[in-house]
Amino acid sequence: MQTNSPKKSLILIVIQHASTRVTAVNVLNHAGFQTLDTEDGRQGISLFIEKQPDVVIVDTPISTQDDYKLIQAINQFDKNRSVPILILTEPEDIKTMEYAFKAGATDFTIHSNHLKHLAQRIKYILRSAKTEQQLRNALAQLEHTQKLAKIGYWEWNAEEDNVSGSNLTFDLLGIPKQKGLSFEQFISHVLPKDTPLIHQAISDANQGLSYIAINFRVTQLDGNTRHIECLGNSTFSQSGKLQKISGSIQDITRLHKDESLIEYQNRHDALTGLPNRAHFSQTLEEFLADRNINALSAVIIFDIDRFKQININLSQEQGDHLLRNLAQRVSRVIREADFAARLGSDEFAILVKNVQDLSELNLLMGRIVHDLSKPFLLNYQEIFISYSFGVSVFPNDAKDVESLLNHANISRSIAKTQGGNQFVFYHSGMNAKAQGLLSLENDLRRALANNQIEVFYQPQVHAKSLLPTGAEALVRWNHPKHGIISPTVFIPLAESTGLIIDIGRYVLQCAIFEAQKWHDLGFNTMRIGINLSSRQFTQSNLMKDVQEILSQTTLPPQFIDLELTESLAMNDAENSLDILKGLKALGVSLAIDDFGTGYSSLSYLQSFPIDTIKVDQSFVQNLTTQEGQSITRTILAMAESLNLEVIAEGIESQEQAEFFKDKHCTIFQGFKYGKPMPSAKFLSWLTKHSI
Repeated sequence: MQTNSPKKSLILIVIQHASTRVTAVNVLNHAGFQTLDTEDGRQGISLFIEKQPDVVIVDTPISTQDDYKLIQAINQFDKNRSVPILILTEPEDIKTMEYAFKAGATDFTIHSNHLKHLAQRIKYILRSAKTEQQLRNALAQLEHTQKLAKIGYWEWNAEEDNVSGSNLTFDLLGIPKQKGLSFEQFISHVLPKDTPLIHQAISDANQGLSYIAINFRVTQLDGNTRHIECLGNSTFSQSGKLQKISGSIQDITRLHKDESLIEYQNRHDALTGLPNRAHFSQTLEEFLADRNINALSAVIIFDIDRFKQININLSQEQGDHLLRNLAQRVSRVIREADFAARLGSDEFAILVKNVQDLSELNLLMGRIVHDLSKPFLLNYQEIFISYSFGVSVFPNDAKDVESLLNHANISRSIAKTQGGNQFVFYHSGMNAKAQGLLSLENDLRRALANNQIEVFYQPQVHAKSLLPTGAEALVRWNHPKHGIISPTVFIPLAESTGLIIDIGRYVLQCAIFEAQKWHDLGFNTMRIGINLSSRQFTQSNLMKDVQEILSQTTLPPQFIDLELTESLAMNDAENSLDILKGLKALGVSLAIDDFGTGYSSLSYLQSFPIDTIKVDQSFVQNLTTQEGQSITRTILAMAESLNLEVIAEGIESQEQAEFFKDKHCTIFQGFKYGKPMPSAKFLSWLTKHSI
């Protein structure tokens, strides 16, 4: 009977010196390990991504990766997997050991002629790595379980009066997590009536009580109340003085809801407390059954314009706060007899039960739009949002529930396609337009397979010589029936359906291969700028995609500029930093697009490994004003202080170009120098303007 032999561990060896590398391979192969080897750090990253080795051995110094980017890239590739990195170094090279550990190396071994201890060192490292991975998995499972059960842990250092704990603990208590938080700050959102219970428990602990168990209520930022169960164990010094209390807290709000509320919960939205879709439909049906057909009523359906981008910019948590605040505002602005509900996500509905005529309904809509458009205060900043409203009138447009809701939805969709920030009344011709959008979405799903997605290239020129320096790749959809469809139409469709990931990967590949063609033809200083979508940056295996395409081309990676918007970079800045460092380790250049329109923190901008900022064209177009010029000068001065290259987008006139010429701006882009064009036409332009 044949038995399966244990899988051999795979060791990646990145050693510059040939004889040392061969020795390491021989020693490890003899010990029963599989090996991959290379002398080049960048090739090492490619092998690591492709083969997923169990251990990486790196010799020092790493000549092809400044500041140990190889080690950083390996650590940042997969946060859920711990891959040991062993440094092979000289006995006296303490500085290298320190730098390597800061970069994320696991261990080191001393260089010798025979490397006779290397195999044993690898065995010890693999055993430790297995234990660490098991611990990581266990901690991840525990954290997931605690999140589901709404249980957090906490610890109070009584001697220093500071509290630490899990993220969930601070969320449940409505307190921002920060170092040096005192106990009184920790319980600052507890209802005043309940704080004496906590103070009594602390007093009991100071008197020697080793276990505490208390229930209290916490007021959330949205005004809701949570019921919390808090358990803790006390630790004392030898003299009997209280040193610390550590324990758990759990959200037990649901246990405090009477069973008679089950029906209420089934009919209301859990996040906002508004009636839900089913309740709205039932209320509308009952209302229509008793309605006098001679009077007018209306169904209003609306949603927030660009809500997904708001969620990206502000975080999911702040997006939920916005929805709760909006729900409260909707409840306040509607008339007492009318009825409001949350249908799902950022979609809301209002039943207007009685109006005299369309003029009164128009006035009512104007007031609702005005009141809902006032700013919201989120995370200590004012947020202005707009909405797309659709209005269906009873009995003019429809006389049954399904048709009223459908017609309101259609008119809402039309309002959104017209730019949002408006209300639109339904009329019969809208059905055809709504069907057109649905048909367009279905066509988009087949566009990539049918070779309808094309990449156009817009020239970029040197600010002084005006000679070509590169191009920005821009996606276009060449529809067989409608011709070239504007990106403003199909990109939102692609984002909402997830097709943007495949489209983005296709554009990335086409643009890099096209740039390689330019270099092969002798235009060997040309760069290519490629935009990254939010989904492509956060939800796809971007680093692997870039590495795979680079492995298929001879184009030096420094001629590839990956562009992401300022808002996208600043959303979850810590995670963005990790992704950017990984991409930078592959050798590509990084650019911030639409600079000046987002929420940049200067401290983060300094830490991001970016090379270029692109001044948004809105600033270029506003150069006719003193304010516009002042803002642009400030952006250029900041870029110069950070030693960042600057590209000015949207230049259409000589006056705009003259403004940038003697300032810290290297590259121009805009219609003045060329519109986006297909690859063949761009190549002709490049040949003509390179003379």
